[in-house]
Amino acid sequence: MKVSVPLFSIAIFAAVTAMAAEPAASPSAIPSPDVATVQNVRPPPPEQIPDLDPRALYGGDIMFDVVRKGDKVGEHRMTFTKDANGDLNVRAEFHLAVEVMFIKAYTFDYTAHEIWRGKQLVALAAKADDDGEVTETTARLEDGLFKINSSKHGATLASSWVFATNHWNRGQVESTVLLNTLTGKLDRVKIENKGEEIIGTASGPVEATHFLYTGELHDTDTWYDKEGRWVKMSFKAKDGSIIDYICRRCGIAIGE
Repeated sequence: MKVSVPLFSIAIFAAVTAMAAEPAASPSAIPSPDVATVQNVRPPPPEQIPDLDPRALYGGDIMFDVVRKGDKVGEHRMTFTKDANGDLNVRAEFHLAVEVMFIKAYTFDYTAHEIWRGKQLVALAAKADDDGEVTETTARLEDGLFKINSSKHGATLASSWVFATNHWNRGQVESTVLLNTLTGKLDRVKIENKGEEIIGTASGPVEATHFLYTGELHDTDTWYDKEGRWVKMSFKAKDGSIIDYICRRCGIAIGE
């Protein structure tokens, strides 16, 4: 599961990446933005986007435990299906609850629905409920433009589709612009390859490549294994604590 705050921070929670009270609207129901200025953006070139079937890569879904200060505070799940048109449908659900003295002090719920056609994101709907403050974002690729609507930032036209901040596709780390699904804003990023590391998962230790986000999305780290699976995320919350996504089910098998 960001502008001047972390990608999935406790204050506007969700890196890249949740069971909202109401699900995100269908991407097919996205209104056209009433704007004229087009932001010049570009996704990674096709050769830098893995040609993968996430249903096979992940075994149909991904599940992370969300951990803060050693305690599990939430879960993040993503599922992958094909529709009747052959398009890939990616759905994300995230729920977080922080308790203080056995009283629920903070909640964050997030849902997202992406539609992919080949190597292009053609539609998206996302909803974030930050302890009662709701933000909805929709986008679609139409007539060569990426038309984005956000309840927080209004309408935006982009010259191309870009990756959204849902992290499941390793090609995202080749991006310089991302659609922040928590705000509906196009964020400029720099993503640095920090090399190979051994990380912990529910299946045991896994070798993975570490990527560090800086720019308008910052204080966020993601890890992908050698097959391109998203296997970990870590980021700094607004209160300075570290939030870890620990892979419970990511399609990995020890010894691969």
